[in-house]
Amino acid sequence: MLLHLDTTAGFDGMALAGALAHLGVDMRPVLEALQHFDLPCRLQGVQRGPAGPGFRLVPAEEALPADGLWPVSGLRAALEALPLPEKAREQAATALRLLVEAQAQAHGVRPEGLAFAAREGVAVLLSLAAACWGLELARKALAITRVTAAPLPWQSGMLRSPQGVLPLPSPAAALLLRGLPLCKRDDAPETSGELLPADGAALAHVLPDAFDTPEGTVRGLGTGYRPAAEDSWLRVWLVEDEAAEAPAPDAQRTGGNEQVAQLETHLDHLTGEELGIALEVLAAMPEVLDVLWLPGLGKKSRPSGVLRVLCAPRYRDAVTAAVLRHTHTLGVRHCLLQRTVLPREAGRCPAGQALGQEGLMLPAKLYRLEGRDYARPEADAVREAASALGIGAPALRMARPGD
Repeated sequence: MLLHLDTTAGFDGMALAGALAHLGVDMRPVLEALQHFDLPCRLQGVQRGPAGPGFRLVPAEEALPADGLWPVSGLRAALEALPLPEKAREQAATALRLLVEAQAQAHGVRPEGLAFAAREGVAVLLSLAAACWGLELARKALAITRVTAAPLPWQSGMLRSPQGVLPLPSPAAALLLRGLPLCKRDDAPETSGELLPADGAALAHVLPDAFDTPEGTVRGLGTGYRPAAEDSWLRVWLVEDEAAEAPAPDAQRTGGNEQVAQLETHLDHLTGEELGIALEVLAAMPEVLDVLWLPGLGKKSRPSGVLRVLCAPRYRDAVTAAVLRHTHTLGVRHCLLQRTVLPREAGRCPAGQALGQEGLMLPAKLYRLEGRDYARPEADAVREAASALGIGAPALRMARPGD
């Protein structure tokens, strides 16, 4: 099953929690856990909303302090204390990190020195935890294998807030929009509030597997509303995607465009042996398309480098787990890229004719470019053949007839 987030009229975590509940996901584990950690909230039915009936997640008044500040360290500790499933915990922590970095940049302070207004901090914690945890419950209950989202709504203008009149998107949300697709339509909904708050933009970086339009048979629909925004809603569609259940088309055989996930992290704490093992293990994974290590200098001129790993989007979680396991890095950055590939297939090609090895055929990549066919022998096959002949690998390509 595929879950599609229709973000046309807005997106944030509480609306997603409400939409999942309306879709039929049992959200009681989330509500009970939040209640246990003094973050009470409830699901409130909406009967006459603009997008039809639905639910909204509403914090209880006692969960929203009237004043005070909540430092970032306290917010992180509170999120860590919640009994979220592992994947939900990772997603919520990543979204919180992105949100904190954007808020700190918008306010001109260091992330460690940032503090949220108490009410805002509670709302952020509820939004991130309920959205990520609810989505994990939905994956299990509805057999969801993929999450897609529509491009995020573009919004301009001004918004009156407790901090004064702010431009839309808000400064933090605007910073978080980098790398995310936007959509401006002539029939975009009118709203008096913010369609995409900063927590929604942060979640948009971690929850969808891709920004795409679903194809298949609709099996369910859920509608969620934000707590205090009647004209901002989120629809989630449950789609049976027969094509997604079948093996994905191999663009490498036919050529053309395809999506790849790029995972990246900075490393400065591994020994040379540990780094070598990590690169070798990652390169050997069948889910990994390529591994690249770019050495350089980090803070205070420490030896550092960038580890970059490519894989198909459907393997992103498995490869991320492998990167974390074999490097112990504290964070992995994700992005989806479009790439154009040449049609290619596995085959064999002759090698070593100049050395008198007329019958030597090596496994190779066969590809076509500008109407011509080419062959590139596999590196492992070249190494083995050169070793068997007692020569260096370059000799197979550079030898001249008669040498």
